Amino acid sequence: MTFEPPPPWRIVVTDDDPTLMALLVGTLRDAGHCVFAAYDGNSACELALLIPDLDLLVTNTRWGIVSNRELVRQVRRKKPELSILHIGEPMPNPDGLLDDVPTLRQPFTADQLLGKVRDLVAHQWNRGP
Repeated sequence: MTFEPPPPWRIVVTDDDPTLMALLVGTLRDAGHCVFAAYDGNSACELALLIPDLDLLVTNTRWGIVSNRELVRQVRRKKPELSILHIGEPMPNPDGLLDDVPTLRQPFTADQLLGKVRDLVAHQWNRGP
């Protein structure tokens, strides 16, 4: 039996495309979640590390000081249990850093996004500390 915590979940979302960012944030907020928007990888990293009891990090940042890979690396150092979802094309993974970071390819529906978020949050909660 798997346990799924009740919403609202605490989610940090980052994307360097303002249109996609608005879609992600709006979809998650409309579903009742507490969403923190970060417009670059550095801000997403800061939020992910500062927000207590964070349930998920959703990322698609290719530009700026902190790339997707670096964002995952930095967050994993402090919060190795945090679930992370990548939006877009799969990222190169030569060192295995991203083995547990699933990718949701575009285009996707709101139901696909919410289903993936639900699966990852449930997985994190069932995995435990």
